[in-house]
Amino acid sequence: MSRAWDVPDLDPAASVAENARRVLAVRTAEFYSYAPVVPYPEYQVALHDLRISAKRLRYTLELFRPQLGKSGERQTERVKAVQEALGTLHDHDVRIALIGDELTQLAVEQSQEAQTAIAEASLQDLPAITSASLRPPPDDPRRGLIALLGREHEARRSAYAAFRSLWDTLAAEGFRRDLVSLSVLPLDRASQSRQATSM
Repeated sequence: MSRAWDVPDLDPAASVAENARRVLAVRTAEFYSYAPVVPYPEYQVALHDLRISAKRLRYTLELFRPQLGKSGERQTERVKAVQEALGTLHDHDVRIALIGDELTQLAVEQSQEAQTAIAEASLQDLPAITSASLRPPPDDPRRGLIALLGREHEARRSAYAAFRSLWDTLAAEGFRRDLVSLSVLPLDRASQSRQATSM
């Protein structure tokens, strides 16, 4: 998992609103640092890191909800949608890896069984052992696992297409611009006034 970017220049004497902008600016930059991997569905680890950065950005938006107001709530929902789409993609990656590991383990076990059978076989039995090894029986669990693996890969392709469509839609709507605006423009003055009077 990728390490969270440090947030420099936090000022204990500053208002929560000012520090919220500083944190949000870093989390937004961290999130968009992964934008170059979006066009590459095969970059599983980097896409997972994008998901983790989306989670950090979402939690930042939720933490500073009083300071960010309605615009912050809208961005929270957008980030949540990205996080969930990437979560679905990651779930498929995990299942694909598990199925692959199981197939590998079965292949190793069956290879060891074949080696043992060959070592103990007579010369006349070798052709039958070879034939049996090359043609798995109908109840071989690998058949079902291979079919399941195919379905998972197809589902992953669909999940990636859904994520990519969401990413492109949000980009067209100005998602990045809206996040940056929250981190550089004055926030809800009413929130800032409430903070000043409570000090």
